[in-house]
Amino acid sequence: MEGQWCWFEAARLAAESANAAKSDFLTRISHEIRTPLNAIMGFAEVMMEERLGPIGSPRYKEYLKDIRASGAHVLSLVNDLLDLSKIEAGKMELSFSLVDANATIAECASIMQAQANQGRVVMRLALAAGLPPLRADARSLKQILLNLLSNAVKFNEPGGQVIVSSALNDAGSVVIRVKDTGIGMSEADVATALEPFRQVGALRRASGTGLGLPLTKALIEANHASFSINSRHNEGTLIEIAFPPPQALAAE
Repeated sequence: MEGQWCWFEAARLAAESANAAKSDFLTRISHEIRTPLNAIMGFAEVMMEERLGPIGSPRYKEYLKDIRASGAHVLSLVNDLLDLSKIEAGKMELSFSLVDANATIAECASIMQAQANQGRVVMRLALAAGLPPLRADARSLKQILLNLLSNAVKFNEPGGQVIVSSALNDAGSVVIRVKDTGIGMSEADVATALEPFRQVGALRRASGTGLGLPLTKALIEANHASFSINSRHNEGTLIEIAFPPPQALAAE
């Protein structure tokens, strides 16, 4: 029995070491990628705005837009991959504080309103009054909500709805729900969507890296919250996040 324990402990340490090495490598390589990418995007923007004079053919402007959009896509992939790796290695730096969930939801919904308008998707809020603050990392909570709202709009149809609600359950947990009337997924599709770099076939019509949902789930768990997703084809998706009461975390 002791030998078996030693084997498991050795395997655990080896896995932690591998994760740490991967995180360090990605941190270094991401810096090397970000520097030229930012330069490419910056020069493309200068040329798009013709700050130093006209560039000639209008087609060049379209190419420059594509260059900048492609650079932004790669930069987003690098950032998501780095965040996911940091979480796996236990190196994600989170700063916990008491956060007003309703104010954060309203802020993120406001940011996403333009995307919803463009897709002709109605966004509605149903926020519980007198909601107590939750204990979370404010920055990553915003990232979680923006990712979920972006997906809810992106995988919806014109005339569809996204409903974001907050509530306090019987256990005293603050619950945030994001419900959409979009194209939905089967149980198998949900399992696929939660795997890094995997994309559900029906969802490939929209651009993405295949990291959005796995990273969101990892960030939720890093905030000591629970995550559930219920979805059905052509009936939409409901994602629920439950944050434990601050006193429950203090007792751990």
